Amino acid sequence: MTTDQNEWFRSLNAGLPDDVARLKAAGYYEEAVARIDALLAEDWTAVQNGPNTGANPAPAMPDAQREALLAQREILRRLPAEYIYTEQQAVEKMQAQVTGFTLEELRALERAGRVDWRFVEGEKHYLDRFDETLLATDPAFAARRRVPEPDSGASLARRKATHEKMLREGSASARITVEASVGMSDAAFARALARARAEGRHTVHVRAWLPLPAACESQSDIDLAALSEPPARIAAPDAPQRTAFWEADLSENRRFTARYSYTQTARYADPMAFSPDPDQPSFDTGEEAPHIVFTPGLRALAAQLTRGLTSPAEKAKRFYDYITLNVHYHYQPSYFVLEDIPTRCAMDRRGDCGVMALTFITLCRIAGIPARWQSGLAVGPGKCGCHDWAMFYIAPRGWMYADCSYGASMARAGEEELRRHYFGSIDPGRMVANRAFQAPFDPPMLGFRADPYDNQTGEVEADGVGLWGDQTVTTKETLSYQEC
Repeated sequence: MTTDQNEWFRSLNAGLPDDVARLKAAGYYEEAVARIDALLAEDWTAVQNGPNTGANPAPAMPDAQREALLAQREILRRLPAEYIYTEQQAVEKMQAQVTGFTLEELRALERAGRVDWRFVEGEKHYLDRFDETLLATDPAFAARRRVPEPDSGASLARRKATHEKMLREGSASARITVEASVGMSDAAFARALARARAEGRHTVHVRAWLPLPAACESQSDIDLAALSEPPARIAAPDAPQRTAFWEADLSENRRFTARYSYTQTARYADPMAFSPDPDQPSFDTGEEAPHIVFTPGLRALAAQLTRGLTSPAEKAKRFYDYITLNVHYHYQPSYFVLEDIPTRCAMDRRGDCGVMALTFITLCRIAGIPARWQSGLAVGPGKCGCHDWAMFYIAPRGWMYADCSYGASMARAGEEELRRHYFGSIDPGRMVANRAFQAPFDPPMLGFRADPYDNQTGEVEADGVGLWGDQTVTTKETLSYQEC
């Protein structure tokens, strides 16, 4: 059994015992954790005592089952922090932002599957970002805002101009400068320092990882212009999840900062504009538990969507069309607490950029089409946010992009040409830090990461314990965006 806690998530598909699963579904998280602790203790007692006494105890748990229980134990600890609003609090949160919102309206949205909730101690609680989904994706709610949002027309116009340039010239580039930081919150540091002093220490041992631009086909001329202090290690330019790593014993809290510049080039590609080779490659077509898994439901969906098709490009387009035209954008809880992401997306038909990307990747792989993950930041003038997308491979053209989230956004806006753009092509407003899903850091983080799968804003470990939620503070800002 591995000591890297983040690797335990690869065993999530081993599932939960029935009683623990029922407690989890009803939201009795503390009781579910206690039951897991009892199961682990029983198994450990059998391992320790059985062989020495000659008794015949129940066999030890398989490593995969133990890892699944340990990962689920931490998921259960974190779930209540994701679903924080009671029904009345959810209504009040919406009423503070839009006019005329009612309890009946919330219940109607819930019946329509448009707000995310879970039981917490037997009572319905709503996702901490449920309101952001409604305001960002429903024009009717946006129109009822008490404080109008800035017009997004400039962003759409920029995308149209980029698309037209890529059609005309074959590519579009930008020279981008970003500054980002990661560290402990002051409150978390104060608690950690108090614990350290109680143990006779005077410092907190802090390890921090901050995403950096990776060397890849679209990203070049990377310049790590300024670092707040020399890192203990900078991962290789082509690392699957590239980071700067700092390690320090701190008596006072401080953040770790990087300012970097790079050139991002987006090349136009139309997957339907060439004839695929009869022999397609087989790399990046396998399963990667716990999320890229070929479940019966996803196999059936892939078969239904591609019935009668032989071209891998046409199959990939069917998957892209299905997701961008049928999956509704919803902000998600942290990926830490999610299970079987593509199956849930296909069944619920809702998800965010990463959920859509994983669903596309999994469907492609089921159909024998190489597909992989890419993520980092979406950047632009005055804009810097987290983003995920997918890549897929069709010989002889090679690797191309599928940004299902942006495609779905364009579909909502009625921009069909731009929706088609994001099947095959993207835009230069990216910072690529990650080129694999669930890749380890260099050096690895052994405590639980805030996100064991992706890394867009950074991770922090204090005295060997991974931090999450409001225990960390991260920033990211686009300092310069110059079209080339």
